[in-house]
Amino acid sequence: MRQEEENRPLRIYQCEDTQDGILTAVYEAGISGYGHKYIRIAPIREGETESFVLFAEYITVVTDPEHARIVLDKVQSGISRNAYEYVMYALASNDPEKANLVYQFVTYGFTIGRRVTDAMQIPCVKAIFALQRRVRNEAAWFREILRFQEVSVEPSVLLAVIEPDHRILTMIASHFADRLNPERFMIYDKGHCEVMIHVPEQPWYIRALTVQECAQLDVLLEQKEEYVILWKTFFDSICIHERRNDSLQTNMAPKKYRTHMTEFQPEQQ
Repeated sequence: MRQEEENRPLRIYQCEDTQDGILTAVYEAGISGYGHKYIRIAPIREGETESFVLFAEYITVVTDPEHARIVLDKVQSGISRNAYEYVMYALASNDPEKANLVYQFVTYGFTIGRRVTDAMQIPCVKAIFALQRRVRNEAAWFREILRFQEVSVEPSVLLAVIEPDHRILTMIASHFADRLNPERFMIYDKGHCEVMIHVPEQPWYIRALTVQECAQLDVLLEQKEEYVILWKTFFDSICIHERRNDSLQTNMAPKKYRTHMTEFQPEQQ
């Protein structure tokens, strides 16, 4: 029996590169009984060439939000709230190994329980800890440095643009919804083509933009002064089609974050 296990081919679960896609793969891999050390999870990333492993068995995963929810519920109730937060922050990261790390972390967690978040001697736990810390830190930076500009008047629409490494919109949205509760505003994650939308007296939400919407928004960003009326039209349209995440200056506002901060933009002549 042991010899048969050692001769097993690697099994690779290919899934969407989304939170639900990865968690569905974790669910299917977990119930397969195939053997954790023979399993890898490979999110399919848009624009990247797939690399195939010789002799590996490939399983195509169909995203199932219910299976994803089951995994998260089990992590929270069966391991700990802390472990749940580690998983959620890791899933928001841009690390290409995040899916495998989450799978390994969850597997160990169901074995040793709540102690898993302290088990830094386990490589995947140490990696997950570092990963979630990077995401948390970036979210904290943007809570501090995010700047809004008024791009439409009567009614007013405020806009902030970010280009984070990780998908942090969900982590900063509540902060600004509380601070700017009476305002209509958007936070546009240009790199991930997503937008957080807030309308007074309504719940905020995040939606993915279409390629056409991203292109339209980028044009508006380049010519803000000439397209004030179009900003209101754009804001209204994406609200309708809702689909419901010097050295002192360098330390306080790293250069890679300055592009969309008003105080670092050149003055208009």
